[in-house]
Amino acid sequence: MAESVIRSYPRAGIHGRIVHELGEEIGSGGLKPGERLPGDAELTERFEASRTATREALKVLASKGLIEARQRAGTFVKPREEWDLLDPDVLSWLSPESIGEPLIDDLMEMREVIEPVAARFAADRASSEDISKIEDAYERMEKSKEDVQGFYEADRDFHLAVLESCHNQFIDRMSSIVGTILALTFQLQSEVDVPLGMGLPAHKEVLDRIRSGDKRGAEKAMRATIGQGRRNLDDRMGRNSRRRR
Repeated sequence: MAESVIRSYPRAGIHGRIVHELGEEIGSGGLKPGERLPGDAELTERFEASRTATREALKVLASKGLIEARQRAGTFVKPREEWDLLDPDVLSWLSPESIGEPLIDDLMEMREVIEPVAARFAADRASSEDISKIEDAYERMEKSKEDVQGFYEADRDFHLAVLESCHNQFIDRMSSIVGTILALTFQLQSEVDVPLGMGLPAHKEVLDRIRSGDKRGAEKAMRATIGQGRRNLDDRMGRNSRRRR
């Protein structure tokens, strides 16, 4: 389910490949803020692309806030504060090594703002089909306790199924952003030496509360689930508690 929800710029063709490869290079810190990108001739040679395809790809990156063209100076990477972090592609191009603690905290706060309320709505609005999707994702989590990738894919599907159960058009549009945030935070969590099954009871509580129509209980259970993920990230970074700003 997750792959169908997350909307990203097409990767097909040379144009899409240029967009994603340069985006990942910027997001991972290979090209740093303030650094000048290679010129058109160098890029067209590198990607074996036409000058038109290269320039169109750069326009896409500029529209996402990553780069800017300066007259007679070239094209430069913009400061991270100017990147469109609500763009799923931009989020997906970040790497655990480049993300930094402040943005990790911001990502977790974003989840705390959206997901507990989504769980409350889901407890009130979820159809039997919605609940089946949440149950299916949970069961796949249970079966994947020895498979890191499989576990976190099922975990992401669990949270996206909860969002889908809200039947709110705006929350549905946020799914692409939240899905990318989940993928990134789970990638960070996977580096923590914590048994995968540790998070199952909290997720089961979310499922049970939604299934029983307990709105307050579902919201509280989702807050606890996200809180556990935050603590895992704190462990990864050697922090006793999240950094207060």
